[in-house]
Amino acid sequence: LHPLEKPTQVLKFADFPEPSEDVCASSDPTQYNDGMRSYWKQLQRDDDYTANVAHGEPLVAGRSLLQGANLAAQIRESLKQSMKEKISNQRAKAGSLGNKYKSFHDEEQKAPPQIQVYALDTPGVEDTKGEDDEHIQNIIDAVIGLESLSGLVMVTKCGCPITPAWKNQILRYWRQFPMMRAQWIFVHTASDPYAKNNPQRRKTSSFEASCASRVRVVDEAMRDVTEDKSFSAAHVFVECDIEDEEVLKAVLAKKHNNFFTHIANFTPVPIDNLPFQKGPRLLEIDASLLASIEAIIESSTATLVEVKDSLGRLLELRNKHAKETEHHKLNLAAIEMELNQIDHDDDVENVEYFREPWRLFGYPEVTVKLMSRHTRFTTSVIDTSGYSREYMKVKNQTNTPMGEGRQLIEMTIHTPHLFTSMNGKAVVASKSSDVYADRIILLKENLAQVKSILGEEVAAQKLEEEELGVWQEEEQHTVRRHKIAIEMRNFIKTPWTCETYRAMRPFYDEAKASQGEYCSATSLRKFQRAWLENVPEGRDLAEQSVDVI
Repeated sequence: LHPLEKPTQVLKFADFPEPSEDVCASSDPTQYNDGMRSYWKQLQRDDDYTANVAHGEPLVAGRSLLQGANLAAQIRESLKQSMKEKISNQRAKAGSLGNKYKSFHDEEQKAPPQIQVYALDTPGVEDTKGEDDEHIQNIIDAVIGLESLSGLVMVTKCGCPITPAWKNQILRYWRQFPMMRAQWIFVHTASDPYAKNNPQRRKTSSFEASCASRVRVVDEAMRDVTEDKSFSAAHVFVECDIEDEEVLKAVLAKKHNNFFTHIANFTPVPIDNLPFQKGPRLLEIDASLLASIEAIIESSTATLVEVKDSLGRLLELRNKHAKETEHHKLNLAAIEMELNQIDHDDDVENVEYFREPWRLFGYPEVTVKLMSRHTRFTTSVIDTSGYSREYMKVKNQTNTPMGEGRQLIEMTIHTPHLFTSMNGKAVVASKSSDVYADRIILLKENLAQVKSILGEEVAAQKLEEEELGVWQEEEQHTVRRHKIAIEMRNFIKTPWTCETYRAMRPFYDEAKASQGEYCSATSLRKFQRAWLENVPEGRDLAEQSVDVI
């Protein structure tokens, strides 16, 4: 989509009034365009001559639609007889406008670069009908097929309240795609620029003020939900109920330009080892399974105590160590996951969006302040106005040290071009490994400490296993049952990847369809079978496995 551009060929006229000589002879494209638009408006006011220009199209004869009760018949008859003469006279008056603007067209009207956009449309808030986990998995399946993502677009209707359901869904996407947190767009529909549905707004406020208010409400809600006080996102306001309003059509085209410009400036983020956030239904099933498994662990321990006190005491100790080991494994996994997220050379960005309308006198100008996260940083300014050329310039920039290696960057940005509004974003970026250097050192120290403790616990458990000796068949069966139950418990509690959930999904689909009977012994056996068959940790234990119940 592109806004109205300069004409690219000569307008052809039939037997109706011609534009003034001053307009036709003008060498200034802006003056020529303004004059031609006045000319077309004059035709629209005439009873015999009406003209409508197709939305989003330049004033080109081949694309204009002429209609009128008396005009249509008159043009058909007179066009054949007078067209050559009219065009000849017109070129003489205008100094051959076709040749005059051909160079302008070749130089200024080059087609912009094209991008291919793949959009994954997901169910909206309160439209999931209890199928959150299935929808999330379907989204993950599609995302993995694309191998990367460029942004998340949240569509909301202006005036709709920020509900708990909205916050819950936002939080789930926030946690599900941590790598995308700097590349969100909010599209606000039904923005109503003319205030057709709210006439009172025309007296007390403005369209711009209502948009700014909505941005504040959404950003504050995002900062509250995500606990990221520096959260900032792009906001695009659209109104599709435009009917035949040419101004609204132009506004919608501009908003489309803004939207796709934002997307074109996003950096694709690779999708590797995507985590899976369990929804309420899955957590409910897991809670029932864990309760049954914990009961099995306790009962197997009690049985072994009855068989042999010494064996029972040893198994109690092993159970205790298993829990401690589980705790340290979870801690180890959390540390490694955090290190993977911050110990790399990708950029951590602080982004500030700005916009300034065009001015009648002078150029639009804005001052933007950003705080760097490290002494080493880069700054950039990205023009999201959607024009075919970039007019935005950085007028000056000052860096003020603020302590702790951070600097306050103040940039004055302007657009030295008449009648041109300014929309863009300023970015200050530092490498993640620089920003979180202190945290990385601390995490690596903790990682080494946890691995040492975990190694000691594993070694201690190995010694305890060796002391068990030769057990009776019943004792061996009970011990294996106890061990499988602990591994199943650890598997349920350990954070999952999307690949893990894909392997276990058939069991959960069946459990949810069983109307709450997933805590039964049959469901537990099915879970164990699915775990042994589909999950690597379970397949390693398949040969020595026994039914836990």
